[in-house]
Amino acid sequence: MRGSVFTGRAGARPLIASRSGNAPLARFSTAIPRVARATSPLSAAQLAELVEGNRRLRALLEGQLDALPADQVDSLRRQYDEARALAASNGLELEPLPPARAGGAAAGGKGGKKAGGAGGARPETAAGSGAREAGGSAGGAGGSQRAAAPAAGKAASSSSSGGGSGSATPAPVAPAEPEAPATLEPAPSATAASAAPPAEAEHWIDDRGRAGGEDADRLSPRLTPEQEAARAAREAAQRAEADALVSSHDPAAVAESRHHWLVFTVPERPVAGADCVVYFNKRQSGTLGFAQRVSMQVGYNAWQLGGEKLPLAPAAVPSVDGSEFWAAKFKVPAEAFELNCVFGDDYGNHDNNLGKDFTFPTEGGLSFEEWLDSAADRAARAEQEEAAARAAAAAEAAAAAAEAALARDEAEAVSAVDELRGAVASLREGALAQREAGAGGAAALLWTTAPAPLRAGARGTLLYNSRAGPLAWLDPAQGHAAPCLTYGFNNWRTKGAAPIEMKPSSAVPAADDQLWWEASVDLPPDAACLNFCVNSGDCWDNNGGGDHKALVSPPPAFDASPDPTAAWLDSLVPPLRAAARARREAAEAEAAAKEAKRAEERGVLRNRALAVTRRQLRHVLFTEPEVIRAGEKVTVYYSPASTNLAGREQIHITAGFNRWGHLRKLGPAAMKPPGQGGMHHRATFMVPRDAHMLDVVLSDGEGSYDNRGGLDYHLPVAGGVGARPQPLHVVHIAVEMAPIAKVGGLGDVVTSLGRAVQDQGHMVEAILPCPSQCRCNLLTTTTPTPPHVVVTSCVVEGIRVFFVDPHNGFFHTDSVYGRNDDEMRFDFFCKAALEFLLQTQRQPDILHCHDWQTAHVAKAYWDDYHPFGLWKPNVVFTIHNMNYGQRKIGEAAYYSQKFTTVSPTYAAEVGGHPAIAGHGHKFMGILNGIDPELWDPAEDPWLPVPYGAANCEEGKAAARAELRRRLGMNGWEDKLLVAVVSRLTGQKGVPLIKHAAWRSRDRGGQFVLLGSAPDPRVQGEFNALAGELSHGGDAAFCFYYDEPLSHLIYAAADIVVVPSMFEPCGLTQMIAMRYGAVPVVRHTGGLRDTVFDVDNDKARAAWEVAGSTDPEADGPTAVNGFAFEGADAGGLDYALNRAIDAYYNDKAWFRGLQSRVMGHDVSWCRPAVQYVDLYYAAIKK
Repeated sequence: MRGSVFTGRAGARPLIASRSGNAPLARFSTAIPRVARATSPLSAAQLAELVEGNRRLRALLEGQLDALPADQVDSLRRQYDEARALAASNGLELEPLPPARAGGAAAGGKGGKKAGGAGGARPETAAGSGAREAGGSAGGAGGSQRAAAPAAGKAASSSSSGGGSGSATPAPVAPAEPEAPATLEPAPSATAASAAPPAEAEHWIDDRGRAGGEDADRLSPRLTPEQEAARAAREAAQRAEADALVSSHDPAAVAESRHHWLVFTVPERPVAGADCVVYFNKRQSGTLGFAQRVSMQVGYNAWQLGGEKLPLAPAAVPSVDGSEFWAAKFKVPAEAFELNCVFGDDYGNHDNNLGKDFTFPTEGGLSFEEWLDSAADRAARAEQEEAAARAAAAAEAAAAAAEAALARDEAEAVSAVDELRGAVASLREGALAQREAGAGGAAALLWTTAPAPLRAGARGTLLYNSRAGPLAWLDPAQGHAAPCLTYGFNNWRTKGAAPIEMKPSSAVPAADDQLWWEASVDLPPDAACLNFCVNSGDCWDNNGGGDHKALVSPPPAFDASPDPTAAWLDSLVPPLRAAARARREAAEAEAAAKEAKRAEERGVLRNRALAVTRRQLRHVLFTEPEVIRAGEKVTVYYSPASTNLAGREQIHITAGFNRWGHLRKLGPAAMKPPGQGGMHHRATFMVPRDAHMLDVVLSDGEGSYDNRGGLDYHLPVAGGVGARPQPLHVVHIAVEMAPIAKVGGLGDVVTSLGRAVQDQGHMVEAILPCPSQCRCNLLTTTTPTPPHVVVTSCVVEGIRVFFVDPHNGFFHTDSVYGRNDDEMRFDFFCKAALEFLLQTQRQPDILHCHDWQTAHVAKAYWDDYHPFGLWKPNVVFTIHNMNYGQRKIGEAAYYSQKFTTVSPTYAAEVGGHPAIAGHGHKFMGILNGIDPELWDPAEDPWLPVPYGAANCEEGKAAARAELRRRLGMNGWEDKLLVAVVSRLTGQKGVPLIKHAAWRSRDRGGQFVLLGSAPDPRVQGEFNALAGELSHGGDAAFCFYYDEPLSHLIYAAADIVVVPSMFEPCGLTQMIAMRYGAVPVVRHTGGLRDTVFDVDNDKARAAWEVAGSTDPEADGPTAVNGFAFEGADAGGLDYALNRAIDAYYNDKAWFRGLQSRVMGHDVSWCRPAVQYVDLYYAAIKK
């Protein structure tokens, strides 16, 4: 009784009426009459449906009576009584309604009429589509329009009648691992606006879970054994009847009156567990009318059950008025409550009912409510099966990897023996068992070994006579340091352990002119000689530059062999294999420990970001409990005061789960208004056990919505069973990607953002032009893409990258930019990238293109590829610098579904530009981050001493000493070190950089610059500045880019100056903080969003960094630098002098600030979550 198929004329789509009782209140009247018209006696399933419908109707009347107009209350009471009478005639007694209250309910106005919503029941679907539009998009005057629920994987969308930007607060952060509750940091001081309202009676908007008890969470009633038996018998009969109909029907007779239909089924209503035939009238299809072959993708239950691709064959139906029917036969699963299908050809063309898919209700299977009730159990079983499969696959992969690793160990050992076999003679050349040297005109023994000669694979001792060589001056009685032994084997091919301090020896009888020392070493089994040097302080005995060489013979076990060396070599494979295995396992353990540490650090950053975002959101929306748990109730509190719903007396909530992909939806339902003096509307409901995220959109019931600027509110749910929502597939199309093709920050962003989104469980790939330096050594596989383009692939920083390499030589250049044909080359690349996706049948969810170079992707995709098979993607575009390619940027802004720039402040600065202004509704700023694993002073190989926040002072002191040594600077008094790492262009504030150099030296500090100017005139000015300042060793200018040197400068610097005239985001200040350098910046663009002045930005820092509105309590620990706003030397002096004063006046405080800024979150944790929210918003329909 869940509905029937309606026909259409002249190719119109068939319509499907949804299950009754599942609509909002305005259409609730369709629920009971349809059942009431059924022929008695009712079946068990019909009775169950009747009972459940009346239960929801009774709860609605009792729980929301005050919100309903009197005439509607009377109508609903009559329906209840009619259904109660029908139940009684079938032997089932239903409880009567209580008497109506005098005067009825007050008129609820337009919003009141939309206050309904059956607790989780499924809203009506129109046009046979299975389409579930965003919950937040329901609108219409008088509440007469029914809200449709989001389809799987689709989120609630904004309404054109009042969506607005919604709340201006940041997005809630969904952690990458929501199975465990997030660790919450101590909340900063709460304010009146964010404090929870006093405890009041719960306001349930859904009966599910309200009453408690074992079955309280069910939507469908449990059947008695008798009812179960009757249902099984009835369904068996329905299956038999359907199978008989399918096997005996005449296609021509069935289609006789349907030659203008697009699609129909036999039986007319498919039966769960039985055969079914779908007939598709190809000539009525707007996209497949002339297809040579047609197939059907079939699934069930909103695509959540099963699925297969079936070929259609021409049906035995004569053509009438141009009709041409194709058909396919298949069996419907027993659990199906609906059938879903789309049709397509071999070339990527589809008829999917205008994006809504074709949907046919079934009979004889589970009801929609029963399917929902079993969802969590199915998800748990699927999760267990998937976990077992993953574990088995992982075990199989681990066994294969272990076997391959052992094979590599064996090959390494065999190769080493073969190499040693050919080199042993040369390795022993010049090796001795002892050595004499002249001393005082007579020969004296300089060193010897015990045993003599040394034996491979054993422990041996070197005895050294310091009086016989260059260390003859050494006298322990005068406090001279004992000699140290530095050693290796086989001509230093194998290095020994750390240098060994030698000890006085009595093994050799000493004469008056001898002073013997000894050190013992373990000789590896493949040692043919021992190479060594001896030193005391800076004085070395290295045999005149040739080093000493002691002979190592085979072990004694081979002395009796005819050829001891050959026998020894033949025996080396097992010990060398064992040594190779030990080295490998040690390296693997070290790598695993590092990864575990990094995973823990990522978790801390994620949880911190989540906690801060919760605090920032509390003045608009929060929940009780704060950490939402699956299978438990939650109360949502909402204050519209600072949103576009401010002033509305009635607020409606639409809620869903799993990015609107869960079939269970709530509302729109009226929230309980705040009491006297309160601010928060509230609603309580049960969270499904298989939920991983709660999705919310708010409205006033009259067409205005707060959907957070189209992103919706998404709050993580902990403890959900089953798999999380289907991950996204994101493809970045860019011309830069660090480290293989990097010119500026764009390359860093593509790599780091891709890694961060990938860490959240999504699939990320990238497409780049093939750079010259990669053509020979990085690429592993090729895919030809006509015309005359080769696409080659490798993994870069964990991301699969495809390189477009056309045979026309467009990218056979030494630089990414700088040619007169850049625009033509990059447009070609954009279309080649799309062609590659089409030819390889990739269907990503998101094409993320970057800056003007790949802006053409947006237009080319929608004009030339979306209509011809590349049907799935939506486009996100990011502006990295508005100064270039503005025409291209405007084009991409028009064609993209969402577009961003790299910081909120820069978005505000450029939002009025003509290229952007007309598309502001889909434009936002998301702050860039840096990858803390790529910029990590604790693991940086280019630093003399690794360090973290705990030993920041020690690590930076060592870096300053090394930098001064390398650049020839004066190390006296360990002066304040000010640094600039920048391209020397007008954007970067060239006059202010010069001023910073002079001011730093005038204030008694030192200055270091790394960077160069593309303008020869500007470079000449800096050459002159270097000549003026470099004398005295207090300034150094490096007019080139050196990656290792940049790391050392960041680590060494006390202050890093970034005086940009404009800065879309800027990475320098974030890297500087990561390395414990205090930033001094001009407040513009991303510099303002990341640096908070220690004197002037405590309130802003408390909010942005700690999510607090108490600057006195939380501001001092959140500020992180010094800032100025002017563009002249005086402005820079205001900030730089305060930083220098702080260094001189309170060095302990300054060192504490350096340590604290290292902990400032400059990672991609929060930005990546915002991008994921943006991606989901972009794919909403």
